[in-house]
Amino acid sequence: MKRYVSDSVAFLYFLLDRLPRRANKAFREAEEGRAVMYLPTIAAAELYYLFEKRGWLERWTELRNRMAEAVNFRYYPFNERVLNLIRTTKAKELHDQIIVLTCRAVDADGLVTNDRELSALGEVKTIWK
Repeated sequence: MKRYVSDSVAFLYFLLDRLPRRANKAFREAEEGRAVMYLPTIAAAELYYLFEKRGWLERWTELRNRMAEAVNFRYYPFNERVLNLIRTTKAKELHDQIIVLTCRAVDADGLVTNDRELSALGEVKTIWK
């Protein structure tokens, strides 16, 4: 079964039904049970912060419901496995490091992101357009 990791922006676009074709395909595979979509807890926290700041807490409820309803949508914690990989990435921001290393920890087939810096690193396969 395929494994994907989503960053916060990709998951937000998923909730808004605004994903581009390739990113949408990865989410659809997870919805249909043909893949697992991991949302690192750091990305979930970023989304909560955004939703609270903008007064969109209904989106937080929607995210939580989607994660609870779909067995193939899973949180992935910042744990010792990820921490042990911290020196193996060139990503500059801590949240980006955790997301990239989550991909490695779960042996992901791709990171769903529109982040050009993460794509340019070439450390993990990225999926967007």
